[in-house]
Amino acid sequence: MALGQTAYAAEEVQALDDVVVTATRTKKLTRDVPASVSVINSKTIEKSSATTVDQLLQGIPGVYAARMDSSSPNRIAQTYTRGLPGSGRTLVMLDGVQMNVLFDGQVDWSQLSVQDVERVEVVRGASSGLYGGNAMGGVINIISKQPKPGTVAKVGGEYGTHNTKRFSASLSAASETTGFYASANRLTSDGYDMWTQASKTAAGVNASKLIAIGTEKTNFTARLSRNVGDQSKAALNLSYLDDISTGFYAIPNYNPQQRKQLMSSLDYKFFSDNTESSLQLYGRFGKQYADSTAAPYTAITSHGTYDDKEYGLKGQSSITLSDSQQLTLGAAWRDGSIAVLENGYTATPTRVVNRNGYLQNLGLFAQDEIRYGTAWKFNAAARWDKWSTNGSLTDTLAGQPTGVYPKRSGTEFSPKLGVLYSITDNVNLRATAGKSFKLAELTEMYSSNKRGTVTYWGNPNLKPERVNAYDFGLDYYFAEATYAKATLYRNDARDFVYSVTRDATNNDKVNIESVVTQGVELEGRYKPHEFVALNASYTYNDSTIKQSTLDMALVGKQLVNVPKHQAQLRAEIDLSQETACALSVNYVGDRASSDKNTTAPYHAYTTYDASLSMRFTEAVRASLAVVNIGNNKYEGIGYMAPGRLVSAGLSAQF
Repeated sequence: MALGQTAYAAEEVQALDDVVVTATRTKKLTRDVPASVSVINSKTIEKSSATTVDQLLQGIPGVYAARMDSSSPNRIAQTYTRGLPGSGRTLVMLDGVQMNVLFDGQVDWSQLSVQDVERVEVVRGASSGLYGGNAMGGVINIISKQPKPGTVAKVGGEYGTHNTKRFSASLSAASETTGFYASANRLTSDGYDMWTQASKTAAGVNASKLIAIGTEKTNFTARLSRNVGDQSKAALNLSYLDDISTGFYAIPNYNPQQRKQLMSSLDYKFFSDNTESSLQLYGRFGKQYADSTAAPYTAITSHGTYDDKEYGLKGQSSITLSDSQQLTLGAAWRDGSIAVLENGYTATPTRVVNRNGYLQNLGLFAQDEIRYGTAWKFNAAARWDKWSTNGSLTDTLAGQPTGVYPKRSGTEFSPKLGVLYSITDNVNLRATAGKSFKLAELTEMYSSNKRGTVTYWGNPNLKPERVNAYDFGLDYYFAEATYAKATLYRNDARDFVYSVTRDATNNDKVNIESVVTQGVELEGRYKPHEFVALNASYTYNDSTIKQSTLDMALVGKQLVNVPKHQAQLRAEIDLSQETACALSVNYVGDRASSDKNTTAPYHAYTTYDASLSMRFTEAVRASLAVVNIGNNKYEGIGYMAPGRLVSAGLSAQF
């Protein structure tokens, strides 16, 4: 495949409007893959009122994206797929680079501004057969904007509730052989009082010390690409985030959290008549600072510094063997570590705590895609992973737990089979079955910490989680932009890592023998008019503990923080060529709030959102968004929602 005369990236993005890459690691039409897939394209992003990338996922069937406001810390935001709680059970990538932090599996969703996102691909279902660990519930791949032909500069500003200010600037330039894209974004917000009534009651006379939680976020993105001859292309990508949380407690000089992260990658792609190969060298370097406190919340009790590093090398080659068969072979290597330093203890000034964890992983994978006639498509993939972990804990305070945890290692084999049968040109039946795994997070194994009066203990003996996953779906395409889809799924998980309450002051990480999540995903799109599009989605999910010999009281209980019901109805209306609006209704059902389901659940809530976009000239555009029109101050995951949010923005392009 020879590169065109104009920048390849521009052609690639245009072609990808009807193509998904993440499902098979190769370019395929969305209706030609057996997996359950959703794509959020640039037009949808442009009309959305989302201010962070994870907010774009709200309304995607099978995905629970729990963030209440852009001022919320990234550490609070949670994104689950198919009823498997914990952000680390869903693999999140930025242009193919894993974003899940080794420390705890969380994702820094503010790493890339929404304005810099070209599209988001969501693949639901076990995906370790191609991507290894973390892909138990699915894969979310964020694809950033690429350089466009010519030179385009953009600037924008936005102001909203809670004195929220956003400023952005970007520059895109491309010639026949070279492309460049760079952007800078700054978000500040005074935030709001996120504390629940339960938290304030627990604080008692010190409740006044619990104050609004705000943010200061800055990120930079740069991409340089160049065609190397007629059949290859190289690209350098850099992304930097500085995420500061403010407030939390009325304590002088208190730092609730500051997270800095640099992501970088060097990509090389080679094309020939029947082969497409790629190589990616990447690194991710994070550092986080956080102070600790305790009642009566009048002083800082200790300081914490958290370092995480990851290096990796990935390569693959896809060979077209015939018009009906494509073979993909690849390998992936990663090496990562975490280092936690806690000092500055008020009660014991000389105390120093060090926690360290290390991970090495090598994966080899293969995939065979076969088309049989015009009706049948088969996809068989398998991956072999070899892993090892080790860690240590030291504490200068006498009587505290310490240890050097020996190296543990193992191998995992993750097969996956997908079948798609086209009953007609417009009706597809599809099914997948696969096995996935996930290693325990390094902090779950090698780090213990105290929050308030509760100590959360790590467990160096945690086993890897494993899941057997199945789904079956029916897709009906009525027209080019009108469809209805239904998917049944089931995940049988073993050795599920879970937080279990030992007593009032201790919480343990343990392996639960058996957990089952199962449900149905429905989604549809209907265009009653050329300028009107209606989108609907609904998810029913049941996540239940089936076996737990350590604590029989857990059997039959729902997993924490997972809603049984989710739904969204969204209307996109182009009022004219210059004006567009979007309206949506969002529903999230009750979620269990404790491991044994003995406390009141986080209650169901409904929100209504609206956004309006107007283009005054080819260069100038204005926007208005109202999120949670009904001012519903519901409880999220341990924190309160802000109520109604209004924002207005203006952007210009040169």
